[in-house]
Amino acid sequence: MDKGQIVSILAAVIAVSISLNIALYYQNYTINQQKNDFTAYYNEFGNVSIQSISYNFSPPVSMYRALKIALENGGWNTTSLENMTVKISLDYCKFESNSSFSSFGCLSTVTHPVNDYSPVTVNDTTYRYIWYIIVEENSVISIPPPGLYMVDAATAEIVPTGPLF
Repeated sequence: MDKGQIVSILAAVIAVSISLNIALYYQNYTINQQKNDFTAYYNEFGNVSIQSISYNFSPPVSMYRALKIALENGGWNTTSLENMTVKISLDYCKFESNSSFSSFGCLSTVTHPVNDYSPVTVNDTTYRYIWYIIVEENSVISIPPPGLYMVDAATAEIVPTGPLF
């Protein structure tokens, strides 16, 4: 084997090593961010009853970050959440808005990761991945519920609720 081949092999090994380190760094960063989001949520709201499917993936805005945003926006705290249940799901929704009306509808529940969680607008319609959050009393079903929030899974913005279609 000549020097050129050895250098090429070493360069390839170094490139693979760097790529692997970058991938592991981002994986570790994502896991740590999710833990930080859970800790921040738990520190503020304690052990509130949450109903959700188990997600083995996370969009840019984690479930616990979305919960924290929504509950803070609604003025909830550990005391006001007593005897309440918080339900959360990741949904793909359609929002229509023009000068005469606005409405939304959830098209599907998201159970697998997607490549891009960013909102997409086509004419008067915006498609978004949102965390759909409902706060309801444990023993009473009310319409509307005491709290209904939608948090964009890519931007963390609260999405205004409008009539369902």
